[in-house]
Amino acid sequence: MNPNKKNLQIIIHIAVWTGFLLLPFISFSGPKEMPFNPERKLQLLFFITNLFLIGFYYLHALVLIPKLLAERKIVLYVCSILALLLLFILIPFVYFQFVEIPGPRFVQNMPPPVRHRSPGRPGMRRLFPFTFPGSIMMFLLILVISGGIKIINQWLSSEQRTKEIEKEKISTELALLRSQVNPHFLFNTLNNIYSLAVTNSPDTAKSVMKLSGIMRYILDDAKSNFVALDKEIQFLENYISLQKVRLTEKSVINFTIDGITKDKQIAPLLLIAFVENAFKYGISTHQPSVIDIQLKVTDNHLSFMVGNQKFPNNQVSPDNTGIGLSNTKRRLELIYHNKHSLLAENKENAFLITLILDLV
Repeated sequence: MNPNKKNLQIIIHIAVWTGFLLLPFISFSGPKEMPFNPERKLQLLFFITNLFLIGFYYLHALVLIPKLLAERKIVLYVCSILALLLLFILIPFVYFQFVEIPGPRFVQNMPPPVRHRSPGRPGMRRLFPFTFPGSIMMFLLILVISGGIKIINQWLSSEQRTKEIEKEKISTELALLRSQVNPHFLFNTLNNIYSLAVTNSPDTAKSVMKLSGIMRYILDDAKSNFVALDKEIQFLENYISLQKVRLTEKSVINFTIDGITKDKQIAPLLLIAFVENAFKYGISTHQPSVIDIQLKVTDNHLSFMVGNQKFPNNQVSPDNTGIGLSNTKRRLELIYHNKHSLLAENKENAFLITLILDLV
């Protein structure tokens, strides 16, 4: 629990119980023939009973409920409550054995009615009929309040623990998914650079520099839960430039950006899988091929569309698009739950993916 919240609860408890203990000294509700300000000895009796009720509140909430009721020791729990109730009822009897409670002067000068004659002290005869029912009601009220508050606190604590466990689970799963993205992406990129090196391409050095920028982004920025959208876009541009090196003039790559991208954030490495999938399945070495990539930002909404042609030897379906897309779909569900839409259209001659999500 937050220390400030815990301290606030302690202050509230102290304030409430202080008022409860001082109640007999502030006001008194008794029979009509009693004066408004009772004798100090009578006030002391109410102070003692209220002190007992405070102790019962914490005994019930901290011991009886967790140790007996929660462990299904119902009989022992009920017996404990009845024993405490009996002890509470006996407080006035014990108190009257040692303390004389004088009645009002006009009552003392009058002989007591016959119906009230019984063994014991006059103070007890006058006090017992009106304090006993109210005391029991107060005892039962404290029983209900302490039990209700304890049960509610346990339920809230259980809900909080469930949320924390779920949050930790999601955090762990996201870390695992990010760790899967890096080697999967790097494996494909290194293969491209290897192909350039084998052919002694003059673009090899440039490609290594592009890869260096990509690695810097993955190692430094992609560890965060969210990154600047501009950095994610720069990462995509480096990747596309790296892919263009190995393509022929028959391949055309269009990447357009529309809207204000500054001061927007997005989960890292979230868009690369769609672009990588287009290069994997939408490029032909024998036929003209076009890949269209469009990123549009409107207010706090991002629309990302990737379209590519389909070739006979590079068929792909929405349900079988590789580890990259499966990984991304899971991350979208975890990070942007109910805040995104993903549509995959598998047309006869083209494959189109459209992602819309709420930016941070």
